[in-house]
Amino acid sequence: MEKTQLLLSKAGVLVQESQAKQAASGEAFNLFTITKIERVEVNTHSAMLAEILNPRGRHGKGPLFLGLFLSHMGIEHEPRLTEARVRKEETFAAVQGRVDIVIHLTNRIILIENKVDAEDGDEQLKRYAYVGQASGKQWDLLYLTLLGTDADESSCRGVAYRRVSYREHILDWLEKCVAAAADTSALQHALIQYSNIVRKITGTSMTQNTKRALIQLISAGNDFESADAIAEAIPFAKGAALQRFFDSVDRSLSQTYTRVQPPTGFPGLEFNEEICCAWFRIKGLRPKNVGMFHDIGVEGALLRIEVATEALHYGLVPVSRGKLGCIEQLREFAHPIPGHLIYRDWRAFKWLSSVYEESVGRNMDRLLAADQLLEQVFETIKQLTKAPSDQV
Repeated sequence: MEKTQLLLSKAGVLVQESQAKQAASGEAFNLFTITKIERVEVNTHSAMLAEILNPRGRHGKGPLFLGLFLSHMGIEHEPRLTEARVRKEETFAAVQGRVDIVIHLTNRIILIENKVDAEDGDEQLKRYAYVGQASGKQWDLLYLTLLGTDADESSCRGVAYRRVSYREHILDWLEKCVAAAADTSALQHALIQYSNIVRKITGTSMTQNTKRALIQLISAGNDFESADAIAEAIPFAKGAALQRFFDSVDRSLSQTYTRVQPPTGFPGLEFNEEICCAWFRIKGLRPKNVGMFHDIGVEGALLRIEVATEALHYGLVPVSRGKLGCIEQLREFAHPIPGHLIYRDWRAFKWLSSVYEESVGRNMDRLLAADQLLEQVFETIKQLTKAPSDQV
């Protein structure tokens, strides 16, 4: 136990030193993080990728970045790419839905389905494969996820697609783009900021220097047994912290509002020690939605606070006669919905929520005290329950 505590202490010092260096260099000042858009699929990631890939993009580098991408992905293409077109959220008359990113080359079409947090739609990739087949060109269907996971069978239905990951393919390509933009400092800095966000949401934000220092610390002292023990305990330690956080929030809210059971048909789970620990398991083995409901006196909706995928949300879930309701009924409220509650169209359910923390697992310090979240929640409740005569 003493060796394990010593290893934790030394590792903590290394991480703190790394964080101090990042803060001093300005690296910690990231606009994507500050504005809480680092996990927004369409207006952040699809928009950024399409703009960088676009030969007519505002980066002013012509087809340079597109060529780097195609070469990095091993996709055959014509030597000159000046006539290539890149579209975001492109619609096609023959199929339902919009393709996140489409690259039109002379003799090839590349369709990219971008998944950050959203779940697969029914026959989504199958429909997009039809777009490629109907184009009369050679075509590629890329399924882009954080870690390069497989698409759900209900989406692909047996069609061929290529798994692509932010953690490997996109990060490696962005590094090449950063190097290629060395003569344009403002552009290079923007690319670095975006690369840092990709590292953060893929769990690879540790700097190379810190990683090497930790490797040296563990290997030099032959502390593999202690390191394994720490790694095994981490999900349970994080789960305990998450449960304490939920308990604290629940105690404060329950002084004024009533804790209630989930509406019939709601697919998420209510928090407890076991489920909170399970939420920090690897993807695929953990529950997707863990949290709690409170009745705050808003007709047709319940307050929901939960962790989902990587983020901690709070917001409104529509209910009707004790059952999970439809989002349209929230539009009929006599009081306007606060602008920071964003419509979330998830396969499991639809609701209006605000993201309190984008990556709970990597920012556990945000769970050490519930005061900041509660301040936001109580202000939101105040806006929701404001009498019409009080509204400006």
